[in-house]
Amino acid sequence: MPEPPVPVTRRTRRLVHLFLLVFAVTGVAHLELFPFSGFRLFAEVRSDERVSWQLRAVDAAGDEHPIRLGALPLAYRNTSLLLLEFPSLDAAERDAICDGWAQPRREAGEAVAVVRVYRVVEGVRPGSPPPTRTLAYECGGSP
Repeated sequence: MPEPPVPVTRRTRRLVHLFLLVFAVTGVAHLELFPFSGFRLFAEVRSDERVSWQLRAVDAAGDEHPIRLGALPLAYRNTSLLLLEFPSLDAAERDAICDGWAQPRREAGEAVAVVRVYRVVEGVRPGSPPPTRTLAYECGGSP
């Protein structure tokens, strides 16, 4: 003989209602709160171009060497997000950030005069023209 079903407790119902409420609010407000999502991956319109940034360490001779944040110590890995704030920062703040990016190279014995930040625009569709790279900022310079 089968056992009778176990009744759902009031606490369980409240938790399910709370979960559904948070799920709905994050979707409507476009919030990204793990494990909830605002579904931006599927809901936002994307353009035909992708914008990225390139960081270059420049030595005294003017030669450029790439700065790869992924190859730097762990604390530097997500500092590319600071580039979004660059237009609102003053020159001293930008210099401090660029000097931070150059510091590991300087500690490795390389002479870094300045850091150049390039804005790279490339098409995402097949047959798009080659990427264009323009100098957006030149900053840093502390020894």
